[in-house]
Amino acid sequence: MFFKDVTGHTKIKQQLIKAVQENRVSHAQLFLGPEGCGNLVMALAYAQYINCENRSEDDSCGKCPNCIKSQKFIHPDIHYTFPFVKIDKEKKELSADYISEWREFLHKTPYANYNHWISSIAAENKQGNITAKECSDILRRLSMKNFEAAYKVLILWLPEFLEKEGNRLLKIIEEPPDNTVFILVANDQERVLNTIMSRLQIVKFNRLTDEEIISSLMEKFHIPAVQAKKIATLSDGDFNEAAQLVEMEEDGEGILIREWMEVCYRQNVKGLYAWNDKFVKQGRENQKNFFQYCLHFFREILLIEAGAASISKLTDAELKTAAGLGKLLGVEKITRILELFDKSIYFVERNVNAKILITYVSISLLKQFQPNYNYREPFFEKWSI
Repeated sequence: MFFKDVTGHTKIKQQLIKAVQENRVSHAQLFLGPEGCGNLVMALAYAQYINCENRSEDDSCGKCPNCIKSQKFIHPDIHYTFPFVKIDKEKKELSADYISEWREFLHKTPYANYNHWISSIAAENKQGNITAKECSDILRRLSMKNFEAAYKVLILWLPEFLEKEGNRLLKIIEEPPDNTVFILVANDQERVLNTIMSRLQIVKFNRLTDEEIISSLMEKFHIPAVQAKKIATLSDGDFNEAAQLVEMEEDGEGILIREWMEVCYRQNVKGLYAWNDKFVKQGRENQKNFFQYCLHFFREILLIEAGAASISKLTDAELKTAAGLGKLLGVEKITRILELFDKSIYFVERNVNAKILITYVSISLLKQFQPNYNYREPFFEKWSI
């Protein structure tokens, strides 16, 4: 991974490069930032740069043996630890037992989050963990001499899953073997053990700006600026979300929401259930992305109703639909519908049955279009996880 592959965070790149060039590499760092910010990608680029034999002033060479192996995630001196599901029957008890899946994951989706990773190893309904046995294996791996490179590097992704077993690592983090570097990559500081936090140099990552995401999407996916701008607005600084939205059919969400609103407005129950079947066939991430788009779309309707249509980020086709819905529903109902979509995202993230969820949401929406319906009735009041 190269620094040029990392979207945004120019100042952090410069700081890390300068530290390596001045031989001031910290032995234990925490790359802390929200999901999709690219802190894992930065860790991979940093590990490659540290051991590059012909590094330039702004990136690794990509041609030396260390770089070639680093890019394939097979370098013997770069170690990986991450949450996984222990499967006794298959003798999968360590991160190393999932290394093939991990390499494929990094090649395809280095900006992805924990849920994507767990889904990719077909363990969506199980809780991942970093076990005591994994901590012992870290100690074993880092006690060995370097194979080829100047530094041994451990990239520990999501130390939030290190429970009290993580205290086994305190001594080696505080007093590591020579030329050993720890890079911990986290999203939630509150879940990282305080005993570990106190031994780390923290590098804070902010959410990516819309401008950074727009520029990167146009460069990597070759999409027009208008589409990139729309996706950046929806992604809320999460490049993984942005990349997933690119992969969805162009303007597919706009068409889908227009179909949905039309059957709700016409009180077409048969058509509504047909639409629900179409929705259920999408994957969980696409369902979540769609509800996020719905949030964005209805927030823009509120802007239009407030007389601020000139600053709306909707396309011309979307504006026409939004203006019509604004007149039909009014501000109070739209505000309540936003609550409905927000709750829907919550339930999708927690693996609620998609058929039950979308049926409930669709019927709730259908009622909002009934003139005499009491729209103040609370949504999801009897639902719990």
